[in-house]
Amino acid sequence: MGGVARRATTIATERKQGGFVLVLDAGDSLTGDQDPARKTQGQSSVELMNRLGYDALTLGPGDLALGLAVLRQRIGEAKFAVLSANAVISANVELIAKPYVVRTFGDYRVAIVGLSGGPGTREIAVRDPLATAQAIVPEALRQAHAVIVLSHAGPEVDCKIADSVPGIAAIISGGPSGLADPWRSDKTGTVVYHADEASSGHAGRQVGLARLTLDPQGKLSNQTWQRLALDPEVADEPALAAWVQEQMNR
Repeated sequence: MGGVARRATTIATERKQGGFVLVLDAGDSLTGDQDPARKTQGQSSVELMNRLGYDALTLGPGDLALGLAVLRQRIGEAKFAVLSANAVISANVELIAKPYVVRTFGDYRVAIVGLSGGPGTREIAVRDPLATAQAIVPEALRQAHAVIVLSHAGPEVDCKIADSVPGIAAIISGGPSGLADPWRSDKTGTVVYHADEASSGHAGRQVGLARLTLDPQGKLSNQTWQRLALDPEVADEPALAAWVQEQMNR
């Protein structure tokens, strides 16, 4: 849970500046190799994300490894959208989560699509993320002005999606082999961002901050991107810091 109270401060600062803020996650954030997330099978992580005011998270392979029963519990506890357009129950090919969610800002609607990566599990199959994006993005666009994709397929696949699936403003990419800098498709104009790459013992020491300007047609007309290090120069949010310490002491 390192950096959590500093993350809260960073998010609160952005919200105070006005404008529309989305807090998004590209997956593998429910558990890991550290307690209390590991011990609670992601329950403490979901509670944390609720406290931070998350908007949406896509399911990564580490999240899927929790198993269908536990995932259903976590999804039920979440006050934010848990997404995957391509993770299905192996027995009946039903989606295990919502494929996308639409957020409204004034009279402007943004659809957030979730894509999982990885091989899946005995209970959960993961369909091809590129083929899924080609099918689901047009549907999402019928419900919204713009589409943002949260993907744990990895940057290599995400760049292929950006090149071949028109109508996506931005892809927030998770998984291995992170991009050092944003990558923009010459074919579609879609930008791929990768905020952080998980590693053993790593607990969210960076947060990515994208500022996007979208036109009425959902195209990205301007963008900036930066990685913010959650180092001691960023103050802890006191109430959340106290809650984190309580969880760590259990």
